[in-house]
Amino acid sequence: MAARTPSITTPTVDVVMTGGLSIAAMVAILAWSFATGRQADFVDGEWLVPMILLNATHFTVSYRLLYVSKEEILGNRWSAIYVPAALLFVLGLAVAGIERAWIVGNLVFASSVYLAWHYTGQAWGMVSAFSRILGLDYTTWERHCIRGGMRILLALHVLYALAGRLPPADWIEPERYVAIYHAAFQTIVVVAAASLLAGAGAFWSAGRRAGRLPFRVVFPWLALYVWYPFWYFVPGGFAWVQMSHALQYLAFPLRVEANRYEAKASPTPKQMKIHIALVYLALALAGAVFLHGPPLVAHAFGHGWYSTPTMQQLFQGFVSCVAIHHYFVDGAVWKLRNPKVRGELLSHLRD
Repeated sequence: MAARTPSITTPTVDVVMTGGLSIAAMVAILAWSFATGRQADFVDGEWLVPMILLNATHFTVSYRLLYVSKEEILGNRWSAIYVPAALLFVLGLAVAGIERAWIVGNLVFASSVYLAWHYTGQAWGMVSAFSRILGLDYTTWERHCIRGGMRILLALHVLYALAGRLPPADWIEPERYVAIYHAAFQTIVVVAAASLLAGAGAFWSAGRRAGRLPFRVVFPWLALYVWYPFWYFVPGGFAWVQMSHALQYLAFPLRVEANRYEAKASPTPKQMKIHIALVYLALALAGAVFLHGPPLVAHAFGHGWYSTPTMQQLFQGFVSCVAIHHYFVDGAVWKLRNPKVRGELLSHLRD
């Protein structure tokens, strides 16, 4: 992690992690699929190792940021105490057998819908962070074009989450609901395509005014416009989207970890690398245990307690609770308007 450069890690690694790698890989797969007429297909179980190293770790690193001190916990009581307590209470009802299927189903649905806000919010936060450190400013119109496009994609994500779900028949006739859903989906797709052009124009305008437009400013935004088609056209593609989102995120909390460690210990470059590596390995291990432990145990030792439908259902509910809480945690610890957050993220850039 290079210090005193206008980057979060290094300029090249920033580009790769926050969108460059996922854009290149997904565009290549989609191009191959359309050119050959064959459909790429990814099975979630085949990607367990990268899911642990990327996705599980991106959950655990947020907990390290929030629960690092009593001061952080008390300063963010809702995210650190009240929300997890409420989620544990709801999950406890499911464990007790009270409307278990309904509770778990709605936890999964809530996490799916909230994920839309999480994806787009993270992308905008990264655009803002890179724009800040590189001195790129936006007019009100440019900002609306860029953020407005992300909100259109948020609506598209919600429609993805609603796919296959029908409201009660006494609310609306299923055929009428499906017709409305298809009309809404087609409309959102057209508007999203238009928003891509509007956002590109806004970035071009800001870049022309500044005399440059670095890739790492644009790629977190552009990645969203690649992720959603990939998710739609590629069976199992959501696993890739989620791993891309996790990779995009990891550079930022690890930079905070490095800056906190440097402020406390004034380490040598070698000591810094060792510290970050050990923290990352500890987070990956914690993610493997808490978010993938039961499936890993069942895979290693054969069918057992986890193989029962009840335990699988409850574990799904637990993972959904972790996901929902994660969104609240990120909302608390990543506010660039907060001087403390800016200081911890960007202290390596100070002269």
